[in-house]
Amino acid sequence: MFEIDEKGRVLCKNHSNYDYLIRPRDYFQDLYLDAELTCKTCSHYENNECYFSKTRIDEIINKGLKKTYLCRLCGKRIDRMLSIIHKLYYKEIYDVEMPLICCDCYEKIKTNEFLTYSKKMTDFYLLNIVISIFFLCYFAFFLLIFDLEPTSYYILIIVICFIVSVVFRKCIKKLRHFYFGIKYYKKHFPNQKSKE
Repeated sequence: MFEIDEKGRVLCKNHSNYDYLIRPRDYFQDLYLDAELTCKTCSHYENNECYFSKTRIDEIINKGLKKTYLCRLCGKRIDRMLSIIHKLYYKEIYDVEMPLICCDCYEKIKTNEFLTYSKKMTDFYLLNIVISIFFLCYFAFFLLIFDLEPTSYYILIIVICFIVSVVFRKCIKKLRHFYFGIKYYKKHFPNQKSKE
């Protein structure tokens, strides 16, 4: 029913454009292929003859647009329709819980580089947090040195705190995803060795 190509993209073998999807001729057609990897480009969807009903597929698309489907390893949003359909199909038909994994993580797993990649990304987000806190302290000190009016001082501090809090929150969220992703990886891919 489904297959995964060398780039980690899920292809539906029953897709009406399957022959076109598996043989991109050049780089640009390969990029365009990502937009075509959806049920909406298939005649089975139009005729309501797919694995899921047309309304269910539309519901899945809407959930995907709201960031409901995230990569199990890194927390990146999964926006490839057929990846989501693949997961739901195996869950409903065979009662098999498959993890949603983005193409980047799939590629890293395939080349045994996921642990190295996740360590680099965790270091990157930790560095972002440290730099954000440093700049917050630096600007607060810098603003104290200048004799500014209290209102402008507080407005600048509030703006800087808001920006730093947004960066801080996003980094914490990503670190959390990578932490649980690494735990999941070590549990479910125990035979893979990290390339250092």
